[in-house]
Amino acid sequence: MKCPNCGSHLEEGNLFCEVCGEEINIVPEYDPDVDLSVDIDGVFDHTKEIDVGEVKKQKKVPKTRNEYYEKNKHVSREQVIDSVEEWDEEDPNEVGAIKDLVLSVFDFWSRSIFTKIVVLFVVLLFIGFIFVCIFGVKKLINRQSVEYLIEQAETSYRNKDYETAIDYYEKAIEKDPNNTEIKFAVSNCYLYDGQDNNAIFILKEIANENPDLATDTYERIFNIYYENQDWKGINDLLLSCNDDEIVSKFQEYLCKKPEFSYKEGEYDETLYLELTSAINGYVYYTTDGSDPDENSLLYTEPIYLESGEYDIKAIFVNEFGVISEINEAKYNIKVKIPLAPQVSIESGSYNVPILIKVDSDVDCETYYVCYRANVKEEERVDPDQFATLYEYPLIMPMGPSEFRFISYNEEGIPSTIITRKYNVKIDDATVSWAEAANIATVYRYSLGGLVDTDGKATTAQGKFEYIIEDALNLKGTIYYVINEYYVDTANDDLRSLTGLRFAVNANDPNDYGTLEINAKGDYYIIKERSVNTEY
Repeated sequence: MKCPNCGSHLEEGNLFCEVCGEEINIVPEYDPDVDLSVDIDGVFDHTKEIDVGEVKKQKKVPKTRNEYYEKNKHVSREQVIDSVEEWDEEDPNEVGAIKDLVLSVFDFWSRSIFTKIVVLFVVLLFIGFIFVCIFGVKKLINRQSVEYLIEQAETSYRNKDYETAIDYYEKAIEKDPNNTEIKFAVSNCYLYDGQDNNAIFILKEIANENPDLATDTYERIFNIYYENQDWKGINDLLLSCNDDEIVSKFQEYLCKKPEFSYKEGEYDETLYLELTSAINGYVYYTTDGSDPDENSLLYTEPIYLESGEYDIKAIFVNEFGVISEINEAKYNIKVKIPLAPQVSIESGSYNVPILIKVDSDVDCETYYVCYRANVKEEERVDPDQFATLYEYPLIMPMGPSEFRFISYNEEGIPSTIITRKYNVKIDDATVSWAEAANIATVYRYSLGGLVDTDGKATTAQGKFEYIIEDALNLKGTIYYVINEYYVDTANDDLRSLTGLRFAVNANDPNDYGTLEINAKGDYYIIKERSVNTEY
């Protein structure tokens, strides 16, 4: 059998020419000129003689250039079969794969040059696609890295594109939530973008997560509030701040609710409640439980709490107008209120003067004020512990008068106030008021201390005046009571009592003298006495 291509002799059963590599067809090509009456059975009988196993074992020699054939022409069918037989001794799966690979390679090189170029182009195109995909994925990964996001954010920040910078920074924070530098940077972007609240939120988050940075962070927040003159924001910030250094540094902006000097509760004594604050400002309060404001009572002195129930509410307003929270305390004061003073003489008109005596409750002291007709009603005030202490019976004033009495116990608890109004007029007196005053002046001159009877003092620049103000009934005899006043002419005629009092009989001009009172509270008259003229 010969090769139809090169004419070389072929051994029976070869599928390829060992010289040129031409594929040998077992079945002859159809020729229309050949007689169609072919012995089909003969053809089948002929193909049956081919060993299929041998065909599989035979190495396919691909078509290629003559140099290749010259180089490999020594490879015989037996060598290929021997190699295959060696493969059969190995793992069947591995051998099958290797055989397929070998055959595929030989088959590829047997193809035409155009086919090889197309295949190589496709392979290179595929490899290039893989490289493009790898590069794209890598670039995509890089675009999502923290470093890349920060770089883009900084670029946008320099270009004053703060919204874009914020977007990049926020994505970076999602990937690195503990990066403080990124948070500081995004807070700055928020500030420049006019989003102060977001900047403050980020800074507070930094302060809470990083105590060592709290001082610096709170100062940044303070500066934001200060630039906006948001005093309430500063106050709220300081109230929530646990850094004593920061609170101390900015305490003038702090507005804490006022403190009470007593805890709320029940007390068996009266209280002087103090409302205090550590910084300058104003405290306003109420005592009836209503919410205070800047129109409420201004605290200037301790609040006196006597027997009763009190619901004290107070606020503090600092110099920047920030109002604190309300502080509230309830007090129930249960103390014994002293009895009101007992006045011996009831209100009324009298033509005979009577001494006014007052009885006080046990362990109490009574204080009083006396207003004469020349004092206007609106100028009259109630007595307190700074009024005149009652010690002796009181002389009833001439003309209209008003007395107000009050008692205080040892705990300082006051009683109710007792008021008495009197009008004393002596109708049957034979000595006029003017005559009585002149008698007292002459008598005072006779004792020494006056230059003349006009009341000019010997050792002072001013003068003395003698005025009838009261009346006294001594053992049935009515006397005018004349008080001595020193008039300071160098000080707008300022009047002051000297303490000397003189008595002149309302019906006998020769009965007069100096009025005195003993330790028992009894009044008496001294008709001769040396007088101290040092004023």
